[in-house]
Amino acid sequence: MKRIVIALLMSFVYTANAQLGAPVYLQNFGQGIGTAVLPGPPLAAGLTSYTYSDQLCPPPGSYCLARRTNVNSCFNNEWIDIRRDDDYDMDFGNMMIVNSIASTTKKIVYADTVAASVCPGTTYRFGFATYNLDNPLEVCPNSVDLPIFHMNIMDRNGNLIRHAVTPQINYGPVAPPDQGYRLARYWMDFVVPAGVDKIQLSIELDPTLARCGDDFAFDRVFISAVGPTASIWYDNEPPTTFIKSLCYQENGSVPMSGMVGAYYGNTSYQWQQSVDSGLTWSDIPGATALQYSTVYTAPDSFLYRLSAGETFNIANPACRVVSNVIRVNVDGPPVFTVQSNSPVCAGSPLQFKAEGAVSYTWTGPNGFYDNIAQPHIYFSSLRDSGVYRVEAVSLGGCWGEDSVRVRINGIDVDAGPDTVICKGEPVPLFAAAGARYEWSPSTGLSSSFTRQPIARPESSTLYTVTVTSADGCQDTAQVQIRVRNAVTLKAAIDGISHLCITYDSASFEDKSSGVITKRWWDFGNGQTDTLAKPAMQYYSTYPGEPDRIVRLAVQDTAGCVDTAYHSLEVHDNCYIAVPSAFTPNGDGKNDLLGPTNAFKARDLTFTVYNRAGQKVFESRDYAQRWDGRVGGQEQNTGVFVWLLTYTDTLGKRILQRGTVLLIR
Repeated sequence: MKRIVIALLMSFVYTANAQLGAPVYLQNFGQGIGTAVLPGPPLAAGLTSYTYSDQLCPPPGSYCLARRTNVNSCFNNEWIDIRRDDDYDMDFGNMMIVNSIASTTKKIVYADTVAASVCPGTTYRFGFATYNLDNPLEVCPNSVDLPIFHMNIMDRNGNLIRHAVTPQINYGPVAPPDQGYRLARYWMDFVVPAGVDKIQLSIELDPTLARCGDDFAFDRVFISAVGPTASIWYDNEPPTTFIKSLCYQENGSVPMSGMVGAYYGNTSYQWQQSVDSGLTWSDIPGATALQYSTVYTAPDSFLYRLSAGETFNIANPACRVVSNVIRVNVDGPPVFTVQSNSPVCAGSPLQFKAEGAVSYTWTGPNGFYDNIAQPHIYFSSLRDSGVYRVEAVSLGGCWGEDSVRVRINGIDVDAGPDTVICKGEPVPLFAAAGARYEWSPSTGLSSSFTRQPIARPESSTLYTVTVTSADGCQDTAQVQIRVRNAVTLKAAIDGISHLCITYDSASFEDKSSGVITKRWWDFGNGQTDTLAKPAMQYYSTYPGEPDRIVRLAVQDTAGCVDTAYHSLEVHDNCYIAVPSAFTPNGDGKNDLLGPTNAFKARDLTFTVYNRAGQKVFESRDYAQRWDGRVGGQEQNTGVFVWLLTYTDTLGKRILQRGTVLLIR
C-alpha cells in the first residue's frame, strides 16, 4: 500500500513558483440563497454521473449543491460539518456534496468541455478542491481505503493530454467549532500540444479503494494558464497600497507600473480593467506597456491588473498570466449623512454624527468648531441652538457641505452676582424666568418657591435655585451671600421728641446694638458729636417751623453701618393746662379731657374725680384722655375735679388741681 501511495504522489505534478492567469474554466457551483442553508439547482446534464437530490443529506449515489453540510449532521453524525466552500471570499457560495457508493467502475465526479480556446505550447494548471466528509470516529476508523481522484485533460476528440492521480483523501483534522472544516486543493499542470485549441476535463473517483469513507465535498474546478510572476503597483506609493482615491473634479491621473518575470520567449503586455468588482475584465485599448495612466473625469470605481503572454498568443486572454489587482476609486461629491440628538434640555450633552466621508469640519453657533465625525457639546446652553454646518471631504478629496438645525429647550439659569451684606440686611435674589422655582436651603428666605425671594441669612449661605421650564427642562444656578458680621448692627436713638419755640433744649443717647466702634451724630442744629451720650443740645425755633431731624450713624468691627433717625416736633405753645369744660358729643370738637401741650412733661399723672370723691378716670400718658364715660356709661352734665402731677424740664415736681364742667 505504501508503494501505491508514493506512486500516486509522484504522478501529481505541478510547476513551482508559477503565477496563474485568469481562469480559462471555472466551476464554483454558484451562490447560495442568503444565509439560509438551502439546496441549489441541479447541474446541467452530462456533467456528473451522480444523481441530483434536493436533500441536504443526499441518499447514496446522489449529490446536492449547498453552501455547507447539514447543520444537524447527516446519517447519525457519520458526516462532519463543512461550513464554507472553497471560495472563502464568496459569501454563501455553494459546493457539491456527494454521497458516493461502492462501484467496480470509475464514477465521474465532474466532466466538461472547455469553451475557451487554449494556446498550444502554453502550460496550464487544472485543479479542484475536496474534503472527506466521513467522520473517522463513526465510519471504519481503521480503514485505509480512502477516496482517490483521477484527473484527466483531453483534446476535443477525447485523446488524453495529461493524467494524474491524487493521494488518498484522508480524514481531516478536527476544526475549531467556530470555523468548521475547510476543503483542500489538488492540481496538476499540463502543456497543450501543437495543433490543439480545444480541451476537455474530467475528475473521476477511483473504484478500487473507495469502499470506506468515500463521501466528500467537492468545489472550484478550474483551469488557468501558468506563467511568470506578474505584479503591479502605484507609482510614488508604498508597495502595500492597493487602493488609491482621487476626486473627479481634479481631472487627475494615477500612474501605475508593472513587472513580469522572465518566462516567455517574447513577452507582450496588456492592461485590463474591471468596473463590476472583478466579475468581468476587458483589455484597455493601447495599454500594452509596463506603465499605465489615464485621466479620470467622472466618479466610478476601477480595478486594474496587468496580463502577459507570448507575443503570438497575447490576443487570447486564455493564454496569459495576470498580476495582482489594485483599485482606483474616483470620488464624486461625498454622499454623507448628518444628524444630531436635538432637541435636548439645556445642560444635557448635544451630540452630532456624520457618516460617509473621511474628514469633517464643523462650525455653528456660539463659536462652535470641531473636525471629527462625532463631536459633542457636553453641557449645552440655549445659545447653542441654531444651524450647524459641516464640510465633508471624501477619501479622494472631493468636497461637500450639509447642515443640521438643533434646538436646545429650557433655560439658562442665572441667580445674579454674589453679594456681601451686613447681618440683618435684606437681599433680593432673582432667577431667570421659568415655570417653577425651588431655592435651597430655605433658611433666611422669604419664600423657597418664588422667582425673587428676599434673603436675610444669619450667616454666610450658598443658595441654589432649580428652575423648571414649561417643557420640563431644568437648570440650576448658585449665588453666594456672605454675611460680614456675626452680631446684628442696629442704630437707635433715645431722647426728647418735642421742641418749644422760641428757644429750647433736648438731650439724646445712643441706644444702638452690635459691636460698635464708631458713631456720628447730626443733631439738626448745626452740631455734631461722636459720643454715646452727647451733651445737651439747644435749638432756636420759630412758629410753623417743620420738624427737626436728628441722625445717628454707627459702624461695627466688620465695617457695617446703620443709621437711625429721630424727629423733633416744633410746637408753638408748650404751656401745660387743663380745659375748664368739654363736650363729649362725638362731633370731633373738644370731645376729650386731658392736659394740653404736655410734650416734655415726665412722670405725668392725670386723675378725674366726681363730686362724691370717686375716681372716674386716670392716665399716665398726656395723650390718653377722658371721654366722659365711666364703665362705658356716659356721665351726665356736671362738675368734676381733676388732679395733675408731673416733672418739668428743670426737674421740678409740679402739682395742679381744678374743676371741669362736662356738658351734654
